[in-house]
Amino acid sequence: QAITRELLLTGNDQLVDAELAPVRRDFRPPADGQLPVRNVVVILMESFAGRFVGALGSGEGITPNFDRLAEEGLLFSRFFANGTHTHQGMFASMACFPNLPGFEYLMQTPEGGNRFSGLPQLLSARAFNDLYVYNGDFAWDNQSGFFSNQGMTRFIGRGDYVDPVVADPTWGVSDQDMFTRAAEELGQLDRGKPFYALLQTLSNHTPYALPEQLPVAAVEGHGALDQHLTAMRYSDWALGQFFDKVRDQPWFEQTLFVVVGDHGFGAPEEVTEMDLLRFHVPLLLIAPGITERFGSHREVVGTQVDVVPTIMGRLGGEVRHQCWGRDLLSLAADDPGFGIVKPSGSDQTVALIRGDRVLVQPKEQPARLYRYRLGREPAGERLAAAEDRPQLLRQLYAYLQTATASLLANTSGDRERDAVPLASADGPTEPPRTPSQARKASEG
Repeated sequence: QAITRELLLTGNDQLVDAELAPVRRDFRPPADGQLPVRNVVVILMESFAGRFVGALGSGEGITPNFDRLAEEGLLFSRFFANGTHTHQGMFASMACFPNLPGFEYLMQTPEGGNRFSGLPQLLSARAFNDLYVYNGDFAWDNQSGFFSNQGMTRFIGRGDYVDPVVADPTWGVSDQDMFTRAAEELGQLDRGKPFYALLQTLSNHTPYALPEQLPVAAVEGHGALDQHLTAMRYSDWALGQFFDKVRDQPWFEQTLFVVVGDHGFGAPEEVTEMDLLRFHVPLLLIAPGITERFGSHREVVGTQVDVVPTIMGRLGGEVRHQCWGRDLLSLAADDPGFGIVKPSGSDQTVALIRGDRVLVQPKEQPARLYRYRLGREPAGERLAAAEDRPQLLRQLYAYLQTATASLLANTSGDRERDAVPLASADGPTEPPRTPSQARKASEG
């Protein structure tokens, strides 16, 4: 717990209820970090891999609209998904909880019934209206159950579209249908009260439900990736259309837009045996005054669990939360940032990313430390010896153990009456890898 708290708490945090919850704190963002916004729109982009984003160094021309938007906002170049499936991107970005070994399908487990200190909880307490617009069926991955339990109330899914451009029997409607409906719904939400919304794309996912007449040129020359990159280019086009529609709306200049990929996908290159390119995604913040205050580019490392604290820092005001991330825009200048990631499913490899290095811990094998490079020519270089390797390993184990114990004790949200105090750990050991192992660890 002490190691985890040292990782997460900054000079703007004051730990509270230390005997009950591991990272509950009062966060007081710097006054000069607040932006003149009252609304929040999070756009979770399906399979929006950083490797193929022009603003992050790609030369393939897949994302001209995102690249144009990046010129008016703040882009994070070392940002990563916590997992490699969409549902992990959902709960990490909105519920502020990491992807843990043994709980990769959190939204479908009993522990997913917990309340988490995420955007729905924090902004519902401030009387924000809410909206979730999605192409597909909210029954998938228990999205409706999970997010209803977190506090969201307004859902627009595949059965709510009239005469969509695409009506695919597997996935639902196209991204342009989703964004068109989202623009309409957001205009109706602008009725005096502040609002937050989650808009989630889907077209860039097999079997790629795209219009017969594509509004963009098909991608060629990338072999097996051609169809995937064509779908990504189409999603990028739909994103651009959305911003063109809403830019003149009265609520636009009062809104913080957060555009983030849910995960990446494999590329010809492979960065470490866990392949960071499957995790590397863009994070783009667009809001009035953001570039004047924070600039247009940041290299600090972050993951999706940092999204909620970063949003709360821009809204301003003290907030009590227990997110497993930090406000990326109120860190000390010499803080390189960190992130802990894990692939989906049965692969129990975990990794700690810090600055330009990544410590990869495969199951029952020695950890390996790399220096990595992203952008146009991504690569990884094995570091045979490093003085801080033991410290990085302790931090990785501590974070995973503490988060797992908190999940099992239900002390990561606002339902505390049934919670039990957390057992303290004597030191770093193997991180829990299955629910049964995790429960044994949390029991001491």
